[in-house]
Amino acid sequence: MNKIIKYSLWVALLFLISCQDFLEPKSQSEYVPKLVKSLDELLLGEVYMGPGHSDGSFYSVLGIFDDDVATRPDLGDYDDLYEADMAHIKLAFTWSKNMKNEFSGYNTYGEVYKKIVGCNAVLDYVDDVQGSENDKNKVKAQALAFRGYFYFHLVNLYGKPYSFDRNAPGVPLKLNSGLSATGMARNTVGEVYEQIIKDLLEAEHLFSTLPEEERDLQNNRINLPCIQLILSRAYLYMENWQQALAYGKKVIKDHPYEIRDLNSLPLPNRYSGYPECYTHENPEVIFLFGNQGDVLSLPMKHINVKEATGWGRRRVVCVASTDLINSYAPSDLRKSHYLTWESIFSGEIPVYRVPVSKYEVGFNYNINWGTSNGKWGVAFKVTEAYLNAAEAAALLYKETGKGEYLTQAKDMIDKLRIKRIRDGDFQNTTTTIADDLITLVRSERRRELCFEHHRWFDLRRYGMEKLRHVWYDKEQRPTEFYLEKNDPGYTLQIPNEAFELNPALVQNETRK
Repeated sequence: MNKIIKYSLWVALLFLISCQDFLEPKSQSEYVPKLVKSLDELLLGEVYMGPGHSDGSFYSVLGIFDDDVATRPDLGDYDDLYEADMAHIKLAFTWSKNMKNEFSGYNTYGEVYKKIVGCNAVLDYVDDVQGSENDKNKVKAQALAFRGYFYFHLVNLYGKPYSFDRNAPGVPLKLNSGLSATGMARNTVGEVYEQIIKDLLEAEHLFSTLPEEERDLQNNRINLPCIQLILSRAYLYMENWQQALAYGKKVIKDHPYEIRDLNSLPLPNRYSGYPECYTHENPEVIFLFGNQGDVLSLPMKHINVKEATGWGRRRVVCVASTDLINSYAPSDLRKSHYLTWESIFSGEIPVYRVPVSKYEVGFNYNINWGTSNGKWGVAFKVTEAYLNAAEAAALLYKETGKGEYLTQAKDMIDKLRIKRIRDGDFQNTTTTIADDLITLVRSERRRELCFEHHRWFDLRRYGMEKLRHVWYDKEQRPTEFYLEKNDPGYTLQIPNEAFELNPALVQNETRK
């Protein structure tokens, strides 16, 4: 097939349309890129995501899988028009095997592959277009970095954890923009991770060839420190502790990002609101991606509840779990800064904290959705680098017994904690017991990165332990749902749409 960019064909055909359309594509406009600028525009249009409300669906279903989220028991009776919303929330919250059949917003698989198509198109053409070597390297590095990140996201949704079974089916590795009617088999989890690391390392190398001022861009393009952060994360998931530690330290030491001291910020309240953390004014932020609407559409779903007074009230369905709330010590400022009260009327006492953190919240705890200018949904931050490095060092200390790793782990975690604990109450980490140190670091990771799409993936790589959720019906009757140890529900079912276009796919194991 000639190297012709068919934008709408790629988007429509690869994983998302019917089999008939796949076999008999309609006429499409064709465009052969000649300039590297055209590929840069393709990146912006097809690969980058956010800010705003309706640019893709990457994260929302992730928001209510883990143990940081609960459902409130006091919703009571609600209008019938919310039955569909409640059904969707319940499907995800209870890890239902019917999610892929009954939840139309579930197809993260197709959404991410759409972005991968854009990456592949850039990589297929970049060597043939006109432009400086510097500009080509910059565009190629961005495409590789995103492709690596997108495959990391996919394999952690639809494949077993690397540490559990790297030979288990992962996702198909599509590495060019050509079309095929024969289908593609799933590569193993290990093969997908190999490609992730390969793409990210090549992206890192290409960024290193750029002038220094172009490696850490502040125009919200993916940059060198973000690539190194994703490498640290990927190596951590692969249990390559040495590289996870090394790349975490690169982000911390080689780039000008700082942990913001919560002691320097006023405590949020119903009048002052909560500041926006996902902005480049936050010295922790390395790169912003995604849109707020995608992230919050499911976890922040509100319904109209009929109260005894006869008045209807808007109530959020999902709340922060008691377990998460109680994990914060009284002196931990994150409980006040990261967890948000439910929206209230004047004179009411808020009861539940909702599962949203780090977003701008205004008067009476109303979240500011940013419908005019749009808001970002996800931030890559230097705080994760500290946590990745600390966990890797703690595990190296357990493996080797070397004091240097104990010192590094305690140093990394304390540099974070001192900016999170109220002045006068901070105490240095003193434990020398490896397992206690690992538990501390992972507990800090939970408290620091709550509701940022880390917890579900972390629970998977920690060993897929038994997990409990409680669902309440209209009569406020509880029903318990469980993921058992190593439950198939820790790995999502591939959406039905993918099988219509790729007959070589094999479905994941179904929950009982």
